[in-house]
Amino acid sequence: MGLVLFEKDGPVLRVSLNRPAVLNAVNRGVLGELQSGLDSFGKDDGIRALMLFGQGGCFASGADIKELAGLDETGIRDFHRLREKTFSLLEGFPCPTLAVIEGYALGTGLELALSCDFRISAENAQLGIPSAKLGIVESYEYIARLVRAVGPFHARKLLVTAERINAGTAMGIGLVEEAVASEQLFERAESILSAICRNSPYAVKHSKRLVEMCVKDPNLFYVADTALPMVKSLGYADFKEGTSAFMEKRQAEFQ
Repeated sequence: MGLVLFEKDGPVLRVSLNRPAVLNAVNRGVLGELQSGLDSFGKDDGIRALMLFGQGGCFASGADIKELAGLDETGIRDFHRLREKTFSLLEGFPCPTLAVIEGYALGTGLELALSCDFRISAENAQLGIPSAKLGIVESYEYIARLVRAVGPFHARKLLVTAERINAGTAMGIGLVEEAVASEQLFERAESILSAICRNSPYAVKHSKRLVEMCVKDPNLFYVADTALPMVKSLGYADFKEGTSAFMEKRQAEFQ
């Protein structure tokens, strides 16, 4: 079996890291398989939501330190380039992405979760960035993702203390959106995915894209027509089906 497993179940793509013996530590092999799969499935218009998790009850314990310790400068740059290209591909995946966190989400594992649109965590999970304990300074991309999620003050504390935090604390600072009892974690994940998949694929896809655009341009300096997204939606079948279903008091059936 591969280091990363991909399972398409109707409109949902389930992606899992498959190195449970090392708590799903991320190495170049994992990144390569993840990148290849995301690139391939990203072209599938039938996928409406993606769930990312780890096999064996752990999301991802971090980068594979044994591999990193053996790399020279060229090797570290290659690892960084592969990691950020892969995580950017996940960040830009066409449909919403959900990270389901059990066990640990540490270091590179936490950045992987930050590359998803949403994060839910088991209450007993631990999250953190132990890089300072290892003498590692994280990349600009990693820190930018962290700051966007929790702001500069919490980001600074996570980085300089290298402390692990629980899911409740993580939710309090915006690192995860929900903290759920471990036995209910995947049930809640499936509920979120089902809610996404019931909605208009057109509206969901373009709303995700607009959020990213607004993050980059919060004051809309580069937007010439702020009504354009709403106006364009009127010409699509999803608008006709959605409004008809509402008036007829039935569940919309989007294609």
